[in-house]
Amino acid sequence: MRALVLLALAACTPDIASGSYLCGPEGACPKGQACNGPDNTCVLTSTVQPFACAADLDFEPDNTATEAHALTNLTCVTTPFSNNNCMPSGDTADWLKFTAPTNCIAVEVEARLAFPVAFEELGLELWDLDRNAKVADEAMCLQGADVGLERRCLDFTLAGGTTYGIKVYPTGEGTCDGACAYNRYLLGVQLATP
Repeated sequence: MRALVLLALAACTPDIASGSYLCGPEGACPKGQACNGPDNTCVLTSTVQPFACAADLDFEPDNTATEAHALTNLTCVTTPFSNNNCMPSGDTADWLKFTAPTNCIAVEVEARLAFPVAFEELGLELWDLDRNAKVADEAMCLQGADVGLERRCLDFTLAGGTTYGIKVYPTGEGTCDGACAYNRYLLGVQLATP
């Protein structure tokens, strides 16, 4: 009877097809699979490809506030600016900058950052570049992200005429002990009335 029970359990062990799952935190995958760099899915170890950033996704150099990519012609209410980007290993930060419009009763920036949980965690900050001072950090978003993604939100009421910088940076968390110190991200930025 005992042999029959063991045989029945062995017959129920599922085979997990390559590409069926997104990689978990720090590239975690089922046994016999590894995290695929191009799409952060779990694939057979023999087919895994390294992580790489697409050449056309970046505004480099944008590692400092002075090198920041400028968002121009902003009004009190804007459509979202969307930046599909990548943080390769060794990249210290990606910056955007903009000047808050002056003809608004009140205006705030709404920034949304989403990135895969499989690789290094990313952070989001807002800086007053005229005073060289950080004025806001991100928080976990109240609304959830897509499966396999972390999502961060930053909302801040702006002072008209002030130049602000938005900084996306690697936090040092979730790096797989240095083996996955990189990530892809989607950053959305828009101005709105609070």
